[in-house]
Amino acid sequence: MKKMLLAVLSATALSSAPTWAQGMWFPHEVASRKADMKALGMRMKPEAVYSAAGGGLNESVVHFGGFCTGEVISSKGLILTNHHCGYDAIQSHSSLEDNLLEHGFWAASYADEKPNPGLFVDFVLRTEDVTLAVQSLVSKGQDPAEAMKSVAAAQPKTDASWIYSVKPLFAGNRYVLTTARRYPDVRLVGTPPSAVGKYGSDTDNWVWPRHTGDFSLFRVYTAPDGSPAEYSPNNVPMNVAKPLAISLRGVEEGDFTLIYGFPGRTDSYMPVSEVKQQLDVMLPTRVAMRHEVLRTWDSAMRVDPKVKIQYASKYASVANGWKKWIGQIEGMAEVSGLDTLAAREARVAAFSPQGRALTERFAQENQRLERDRWTALYYQELLPRWELVTWSRLTTAYLKAAAMGDNLDKPRAALRELYQDWNPELDRRAAVRLIAAWNANAQVAHSELDLSRFTQASVASSVPALPAEGTSWDAFDAQAKAHAALGLSGMLREEFNALMARLSPAESAYQSGMKDWMALQLAAAAAGNRQIAADANSTLRVAYGRAGGFSPADGMRYTTHTTADGVLAKYRPGDYEFDLPEAYRAKLEVRDYGPYALSNGELPVCFLAANHTSGGNSGSPAFNAQGELVGLNFDRVWEGTMSDFYFTPQRCRNIMVDIRYVLWVVDRYAGADRLIQEMNIVR
Repeated sequence: MKKMLLAVLSATALSSAPTWAQGMWFPHEVASRKADMKALGMRMKPEAVYSAAGGGLNESVVHFGGFCTGEVISSKGLILTNHHCGYDAIQSHSSLEDNLLEHGFWAASYADEKPNPGLFVDFVLRTEDVTLAVQSLVSKGQDPAEAMKSVAAAQPKTDASWIYSVKPLFAGNRYVLTTARRYPDVRLVGTPPSAVGKYGSDTDNWVWPRHTGDFSLFRVYTAPDGSPAEYSPNNVPMNVAKPLAISLRGVEEGDFTLIYGFPGRTDSYMPVSEVKQQLDVMLPTRVAMRHEVLRTWDSAMRVDPKVKIQYASKYASVANGWKKWIGQIEGMAEVSGLDTLAAREARVAAFSPQGRALTERFAQENQRLERDRWTALYYQELLPRWELVTWSRLTTAYLKAAAMGDNLDKPRAALRELYQDWNPELDRRAAVRLIAAWNANAQVAHSELDLSRFTQASVASSVPALPAEGTSWDAFDAQAKAHAALGLSGMLREEFNALMARLSPAESAYQSGMKDWMALQLAAAAAGNRQIAADANSTLRVAYGRAGGFSPADGMRYTTHTTADGVLAKYRPGDYEFDLPEAYRAKLEVRDYGPYALSNGELPVCFLAANHTSGGNSGSPAFNAQGELVGLNFDRVWEGTMSDFYFTPQRCRNIMVDIRYVLWVVDRYAGADRLIQEMNIVR
């Protein structure tokens, strides 16, 4: 009760309307949100945000690689996204001799822009509710998965670039169709040094105040006729009729903000008994397992530059979830989130006699499934992190292909990719700690294998080296066939698959109840004349709210903006998280801010707003009330990561790079005037 009172007392004026900013809405739902958005200060018409006839902001927002968001900021197909979204591409072009991660990169011409095989962007042209179409096919005997495929397949498709997908919402009570077009030639154009793009690194991850220039630039190329095409030296920069307008006016506290992007997953309607299981059991275990991996990798990355390059991307990926989960656990406790969710659940349960029976069923099933879920979690954390298991899987596949006389280009390429960023001894030390943590938990099942025999130093040191390009693989083949770990992946996967064969039917039965539960949620909302937003599922969504800080604790206040003065205040020479290139620091120290400064002469770096975001919103454009680009979303605050379960505008904030800082880096630091000249900048 005391914590709940503190949360209320520390709330800012931003919380005056308890429902605003909650939810991630489909573009085609924006018109129904008009009154709410206008009340918050939106000045553009809903059709400027999205129109099925075309011309909406959605046409300049892209699904970047299927895992992030980006936006078109020039008539020549220039794409802005996060540095961490482009990290793998940047890393792939980096070496000890030419380290783009360390020094940054700015293409001097189109010819210098770097291709990225496998990277694509999708432009979403339309979203629409197709519930009736799917349900009609289900009523005729198709199962829901088949019906969704049938609806997608029935759409007009003049060539392979058209992507149609149907996804379920509200546990299968509704369905949405997305129409997109894929462009597979995406090239790296520019990136600041990692010291800027990852400034603060893991110490500042999920933290405010933030001073990270988390952005990178790519470009979409097309065939000469403007159609999507795989990479070719004959391709040309994409011709874009209506790129985003970029505003130098920024936003102030209380101003309307809108985020467009592809949030990955939220669980806003999860039964309270399952949320409690996550907070008390699953998330603490994941945090502990990842801590063992991170501390092992970190000790090596700090002393070995080669290891730092090899493990930089992997470390960032593992640390991202680790720190988020810690914030979720602590955030839910601070705002008494479980109490609020329990009260909501009770209201829905009281709406129908079926409601109470469902909540009781969920509580019983969550208790019954806990041990197997907990055990599965250990496999899920060990298998992807223990790279010797990956070696075993890839090598087994390669040897099988060789024995069958198949083409060996792909399996050999997969092995070379693994070896490029793998240190077997460091991997062994991490595996020792992971296995020890698993075995120390007496409440879960353990592997029946003697995993310790695969973590001996002799096993790691005897991993066969790959042959040089163009030479024989015979020696590798012979050593791999005799290696102690060759069958490791198959044996662990067999155990895991047996566990999942038992767990999956039970989970399916559990999820079958969720459809009825969500039907009740929708019925209760309709009875109260309320609209509720579907959980995130990597489809294009709009979230809106207001810019502004908040008070995370008594006596503490987070302001709306940070400035370049904070970048310099955090600077620590030689520190891998807070060092700065000398030329960069010198530019900041002379306050050479140009037109990108605030009225008080400061250079804005990042800002906060209460927009509901999640993983996948990385790189999302932040718009002002007129639909002009003012920032680039890249994170949430530590105190509000529980928004995946429970969003509250009193505490949940997304973090954005101010577009003026992005432009300052490109213009004043990098001197990439050719890129600035492409952009439509509103001064």
